[in-house]
Amino acid sequence: MKKKHWRIFAVAVILLFALTAGAAWGFNRYYTRLLTPINKQNDRPITVTIPSGASVRDMAQILEKKELVRKAWAFEFYARWNHLNTYRSGTYSFNQTMSIGQLMNNLKNGAHRGIIVLVDVRQGMWVSEVAAQMANAAKLDKQDVLKKLKDHNYVNDHYVTKYPFLTNEIFKKGIEYPLEGYLAPGIYRFKKGKSPLTLDQMVNKMLDQTAQRLHTYSGEIKTNKLGSVHKILTMASLIEQEAPDQKNREKIAGVFYNRLDLGMRLQTDPSIAYGQQRRIRAYTKKDLKTDTPYNTYTRSGLTVGPIGAPALDAIEAVLRPIKSKNIYFYARPNGKVYYSQTYEQHQEVIAKYRHEWAEKS
Repeated sequence: MKKKHWRIFAVAVILLFALTAGAAWGFNRYYTRLLTPINKQNDRPITVTIPSGASVRDMAQILEKKELVRKAWAFEFYARWNHLNTYRSGTYSFNQTMSIGQLMNNLKNGAHRGIIVLVDVRQGMWVSEVAAQMANAAKLDKQDVLKKLKDHNYVNDHYVTKYPFLTNEIFKKGIEYPLEGYLAPGIYRFKKGKSPLTLDQMVNKMLDQTAQRLHTYSGEIKTNKLGSVHKILTMASLIEQEAPDQKNREKIAGVFYNRLDLGMRLQTDPSIAYGQQRRIRAYTKKDLKTDTPYNTYTRSGLTVGPIGAPALDAIEAVLRPIKSKNIYFYARPNGKVYYSQTYEQHQEVIAKYRHEWAEKS
């Protein structure tokens, strides 16, 4: 009996040990996951202010509310385990690609302290919209910013002399803003310094990004049939507004090249909106007939200049179009695009799906 009891006791101890080990292993996996970045694909900046006198628990709760950590207690435990006894208060710029370890180190070292996210230039944005963000972020007068970005002499003296890709084409008659299409999409950050941030600091950083992108494709740009960076960015800005995915952008680029070769008007709706400098949800016959240097319904060829900031893949689409015999395309609200070789085929597609846009607007 004693031997039997001993065996039962031994089995119980082993089971208890196994359960404890299993629970510890499971908790360790769970806790380790809590330390990882919330979203490795989302680098959009999140501004976080840590007030003076805040405790580690306060910081953890702030980070959880900002959706930078999954659980406040996990950050607090990690911070205390790693002896985060001192930190620097202030304003930080974080994002969801950062792990708890990275967040803690930045708070401990004061990294990013004082950085402000100045401008989030999204693909397709107009200079007028970017200017509003720059003015707001750097506490500048919006009208003064717009005036400078419209002034040919100012643009020439401050930017053209520094960036060779800014040619006389940006000063063509009818162009709304010389730098339209040249302010590369991206998230731009600047440290607060003793001197206030200037318009030139912000614009130069955006133009630096454009310079890097153009350098990457310098060989293809030289051999492109459009003949200039200005025209490449112009077509890219049109394609930017027409399709969200790379494959359709490349197909639409092929259609645009076909129409240009045939002397057909591009007839792309976003060009109308830009020409009128107002975002249009539902286009009217009057809109289509209102002539501007950007209206591709009333004028042949490319627009006089870009109609927004093209993303890199829109530029790639212009440089690497998918060739076909299609000269028409129609995009549905759900993003699906139909291509046609004849006007009759195109009209059939329009008749079938036109009501969707009316319902959406």
